[in-house]
Amino acid sequence: MCNLYRNDPKLDDWVAFFAEYLNLPVILDAGGDTLANRPWAKEVYPKYDGLFMRPVDAKAPEAGLEPAVGRWGVVPFFHKGTAKAWKFPTNNCRSEEMAAKASFRDAVKSKRCIIPVSSFCEHTGPKGKMTRHTIRAAGGKPLFLAGLWASHSWEGEQTDSYTMVMMEAQQGDDMRRFHNRQPIVLDRDSARTWLNLGAPFAPILKAGPPGTLAFDPPDPVPA
Repeated sequence: MCNLYRNDPKLDDWVAFFAEYLNLPVILDAGGDTLANRPWAKEVYPKYDGLFMRPVDAKAPEAGLEPAVGRWGVVPFFHKGTAKAWKFPTNNCRSEEMAAKASFRDAVKSKRCIIPVSSFCEHTGPKGKMTRHTIRAAGGKPLFLAGLWASHSWEGEQTDSYTMVMMEAQQGDDMRRFHNRQPIVLDRDSARTWLNLGAPFAPILKAGPPGTLAFDPPDPVPA
């Protein structure tokens, strides 16, 4: 599962990337100053604040997305307590379980998002001496990953949060040699399917063709 990724571009750059690669507009209410008071981590670990993009109108996602900053690790609406008090590991969710899991099922129905990523990391090798592998899109373009988001309120505290949707890495997938799970990388068509609450999303739960991802170092290290 993914527990570390990077987000290096500035917000204006992400606006351009969403237009270029996904043909989706990102709406900045305050222009370049949108989220100026809500910084997000460049190197993102669970419980850190990260950037995600959600539809302005969930029923019409093609009309535009809005940037949001939230905790990486969903804090579900039903949690009784502060966000800090939520201890369960919800930065990743399994695609095959998310529609039934209490922490995610509401978000699957109404709160889907896209997580913009420069790269993500996995580790291989023996415990205590593991090697970090930086994983990017082949060709250097950014990655757009399927996510879910949630909103939690408790005694005046308001917390937005999000999770990365993960699926099994099948034989022949780029990720298979490095981990048995992988994030769902979205392209123009699959991004629209994912954000369309009325569309079946099962067809997009698949890896890209071999060579979609590039790895540095390129080979896993034996345990």
